Amino acid sequence: MIKVRKQVINWKWLFAVIPVALYAINNRLSMQYFELRYDVVANFWDYVLISFSDVYLLLFYIFPLILFVSTVHINRTFDYTKLIRLGSYKKWIFTKLRQLMIIDINFLLFLIAALLLTAINTPFSMEWSNVGRINTSGNEILYYLQQYFSKPFLAFILQIILLLLTIVTFQIMFCILYARFQNVSLLYFINGFMYLYGAISFKLFPASIKFVSVQNYLSLFHGVASFDSIFIPFSVMFVALMILVFIANKIDQNYKQLKNLIKRYSPLFLYGFLCFMGILFNVSNNTEGELSVWDILIVTFSGTTNEMFSLVSFVYHVVVFMGFVYLFQLLLHKYLSEMSYYMLIRYKSMYRWFLSWFPKIIIGIWLLLLTLFSVTIFIAVLIGYELTVPQNLFKIIYHFMINGFLQLLFYVLFVITVSLFTKDVFKSFITLLALTVFMLPDFSLYNSIPVGLNSMAYMLEKTSVFLTSAKLFGYILIETIILLFLLNKRDYEI
Repeated sequence: MIKVRKQVINWKWLFAVIPVALYAINNRLSMQYFELRYDVVANFWDYVLISFSDVYLLLFYIFPLILFVSTVHINRTFDYTKLIRLGSYKKWIFTKLRQLMIIDINFLLFLIAALLLTAINTPFSMEWSNVGRINTSGNEILYYLQQYFSKPFLAFILQIILLLLTIVTFQIMFCILYARFQNVSLLYFINGFMYLYGAISFKLFPASIKFVSVQNYLSLFHGVASFDSIFIPFSVMFVALMILVFIANKIDQNYKQLKNLIKRYSPLFLYGFLCFMGILFNVSNNTEGELSVWDILIVTFSGTTNEMFSLVSFVYHVVVFMGFVYLFQLLLHKYLSEMSYYMLIRYKSMYRWFLSWFPKIIIGIWLLLLTLFSVTIFIAVLIGYELTVPQNLFKIIYHFMINGFLQLLFYVLFVITVSLFTKDVFKSFITLLALTVFMLPDFSLYNSIPVGLNSMAYMLEKTSVFLTSAKLFGYILIETIILLFLLNKRDYEI
């Protein structure tokens, strides 16, 4: 413990808080112009809170700095002899977390001292000043804090608690990751990712995507204003912290099994996360205007047509549908690699081997479409879109479910066919991915190439959904004939 104090309580922290002090002084100078303009007088807490709850300062300096210092401390102080002496990763994690909390508290003491010093010689009061009553651009912090908190000192204390809670949550996550992987590059990557993600969530995410916006858990003003609640920012971080504490307590149990499980299902988790974030982005990004849940379904999975193209829609369409095919390609690689004379003796033919697992893929396609449909409609209704019954409702559902199924079935059969022909699963997926060029405008060849035909944007054109089904069914029939020929050929070869 003495070594930790020596490492964190030194003159270097003074240099770390200098930018904070300069930022606070700049805010103080700006406040003087504000006082003159609106004929009000700011007090001590106005100067402290306007800097301490500032999103830019927290998101782009304080939070990244503490995460970086935490990463360096975890890496430099890791020692196998100490780990052996402690007896488990669990004890190491909580020992390291206590050390990091000492770092946090000392840094916050320096930070608070800097903010208090920059607010000296200002009118002191335990009540709010008249500044917070003015609802104008540039005064959002004090305005919202005064709306939710009766005393400025209470807002100050809760800002400290929220910031500390968020930092500790990320630090225990860092400790868990380092305990399992002993890879500091992973932690540095998360440092960089969080910095970029924080900037993106702050600048680009709409207000409705509040649960995944980092600033809502760093700045008290931003959190209570976004959630319209004092308790939600604290509750979300507390639940996340408890989950991580639970993981830390179980980290020594079934490590190899857990590691294999994570490795096995990580592509699926990543795919699900990307699909969910895409739905959330599209639903939240179209809140303006009177749209129904069916309009949102069309917009979310619009894809591309020869007349309508959006890079975001194109990329998301590829991620959702080609992403599913990629997951299938991984499964197909496993099936083909495990194929042996024993397997053929067991199933007696390639046809039976094929039918032993292919129905599961059919079920997987239906589950995917039903999940995407249900989640999109549920989120849209939850946010407040109208649940109407348009005249073309049957065609909307038909195109999404039936043509979506036929399109995915074409992709899956294409990958299987090319894989059996080239004896290389990877080449089949690359070939299919290359075909997405025919989704681009002027490359669709009058929709004769069966790629992206399930794009919901076709609902906005005069394209017949039943004609699309006929095209896809025809291509699937051709694929089936070729596939049967290849399976029969493999029987003779073996």
